[in-house]
Amino acid sequence: MLVGLDFNILSFIMALEDAHLPPDTINAVVEDAGSDLKQAVSGAKKLIEIDDSVVVIGPEWTEFGEVVSPIAVSNNVPFISPWVVAEAPYVKPPYYWSATPSDRSEHTALVDYLARHKISRVALVYSNNFWSDINIQMFKEESIKRGGLTMISEDMLDQSTKDFRTVLAKVKAENPDVIYLAMGDDDSHGAFISQARQLGLALPIASNSSRAASPVMKDRYHSLLHDQIFAQQLPSPRDQEFQAKYEARFGIKPEAPSGAAAYDMTSIAIQAIKGGAKTSSDIIYYMEHMPAYEGYSGTIRFDQFGHVPLRPVVMERYDKNNQIERIE
Repeated sequence: MLVGLDFNILSFIMALEDAHLPPDTINAVVEDAGSDLKQAVSGAKKLIEIDDSVVVIGPEWTEFGEVVSPIAVSNNVPFISPWVVAEAPYVKPPYYWSATPSDRSEHTALVDYLARHKISRVALVYSNNFWSDINIQMFKEESIKRGGLTMISEDMLDQSTKDFRTVLAKVKAENPDVIYLAMGDDDSHGAFISQARQLGLALPIASNSSRAASPVMKDRYHSLLHDQIFAQQLPSPRDQEFQAKYEARFGIKPEAPSGAAAYDMTSIAIQAIKGGAKTSSDIIYYMEHMPAYEGYSGTIRFDQFGHVPLRPVVMERYDKNNQIERIE
C-alpha cells in the first residue's frame, strides 16, 4: 500500500485481518507517501522494484496519482487509488483505477443550482495545481453545457500563496454573484475564506465538496463557513456500518470516505488472490471481469474509465450558524 493518510492504513490492516488468510499467503507492505510528491514516487518504486508488489492500493489525491501513474504503466502493475475524484487523464485501466466516483455529477448539480437561482456572475479563483485545474475545467464544461452562467474573471494563484488580499480586492470590485473556489489544500481554502470575511466580502463561495466539507474546514475554520455552497454525492448506504466497525476496532472514526474505499479495494485484491491470482496480469483480469462488489463504500463496478458508479447528488450549504443544511 502507498498511502498518505494514516486512517487508510488502518483500513488496509483491518481488511487483511478480516480475510483470515493462512500465514504467508500475502506479503503486505506499507509505504508512507506523507504529503510529499517525491516521497510518493520513491515509495511506489520501492513497492515494485524491491517488494515485488503485484498490486498497489493507493495513493490518495489527484496530484499524487499524476506523478505515480507513469510508474504503474512502465512496470505493468495496477494501482488502485482510494481517493481520486477528479477526472484525471491518467485514471484508466489497466494500470490506474479509482475507488471513488468522479466529481463530474457534483459540478453538474452545482452549475444547475446556480443557474436556476440566478446566481449567474461567477469569479473563478484557483491554485496552480493539477487537482484545482481539473475541477475548474469540469465547472467550465458543465457551465457551457447548461448555460445561464457568465465567468466574469479568472485568477490562477501560485499554490504557495497565503495572502489573498490583492485578489480578493479585485474580485470585490468586480461584484460577482458567487466565487467558485478551487484551492489546492484545505488550509489555503480556509485562509481565503477567512481573509474574504475580514475584507467584508459576504457573497457566497461555491466549491468542491471534498474541500468544503472536509474535517479540516470544520475543525479549524468552523466560524467562517456560512454561505458556502456545494454539491455532494450521498454516502454509501453502508457508510455508517463501516464507521461503527472501524471505531469499534480502532477507537476512532475514519476521517473521510476513502477509509471505506481503502478497505474495499484491499478486500477485492484479496479476493483475486484467493481465487488464484499471482501476477499483476491476473489481478487486472480479475478487476476487469469481476461481478459487482457490494462494499462499504458502495457498489464497486469499474467502468471503461476506471471509475466506480456515480451516486445521487444533493445540494448543501453552511447556514448562518455554520452548520451544513441540505437545500435541494
